Amino acid sequence: MDKTDGQQKRQRDKGIAKGGAAEHAYNVIREEIILRLAPGSDLDDALLVSKLKLSRTPVREALARLAGERLVQLLPNRGARVAPMGWNEIREHLEALDLVQRLVARWAAARRTEAQLAEIERSEARFEQIAAKEDGAAMIEENWQFHGVIAEACGNSIIAGMCKQILTQGLRVDRVAMFHEYFGSDSTYKNHIATIIEDHRKIVKAIRDQDLDAAEHFARLHTETARRRYSEAISGRIEPQMEVALNTTMEVI
Repeated sequence: MDKTDGQQKRQRDKGIAKGGAAEHAYNVIREEIILRLAPGSDLDDALLVSKLKLSRTPVREALARLAGERLVQLLPNRGARVAPMGWNEIREHLEALDLVQRLVARWAAARRTEAQLAEIERSEARFEQIAAKEDGAAMIEENWQFHGVIAEACGNSIIAGMCKQILTQGLRVDRVAMFHEYFGSDSTYKNHIATIIEDHRKIVKAIRDQDLDAAEHFARLHTETARRRYSEAISGRIEPQMEVALNTTMEVI
């Protein structure tokens, strides 16, 4: 890089609002991970610098932050990659998700304030509005917010932080649950989204009613919804219209 290019990049860094260069890099890379990059994909440092039109420092700061959230792995002398999520990682993620979502839902039912309840209800309503538009990217973000505000209402900042961390780790594969193109049919997709909405409604009602057992119960069922969807996506379930009649006699030409 010559002196002029270096000056231009420094000016760009300064041109993004305060705290902004690293924050901008973080947001762009995070979006790529959530929406486009598969777990295990390489993150070439030089390509990121070129694409973002930033100097290396904010890009590396962003990657370090994403590594702290376990969305990225930093590899010695090899750059970075999207954190992989194979069978074992998904199993561990679902086990942790089941535990923390049951816990925060139960404690939120016991401890939530009226203001927190109102925010939970607003987030649940926003998710339904977004779902009606079939906007997968926005659904992923609002789903994170919905479970995040429930976590905040549990009354324990350490547990809330753990829950948000686990929710963030799941962002690597959440598109298989929210994006239409990952489903074999329109009806399968709509039924799945309807199940998510119904799960959310039941969790909110239990928190509103301060029914601790019901809140934990429906939180567990909601994790089962995720477990089933991940299993379907990984196994590549064959839909009826994809079946092939293998006993059909083929004419030899």
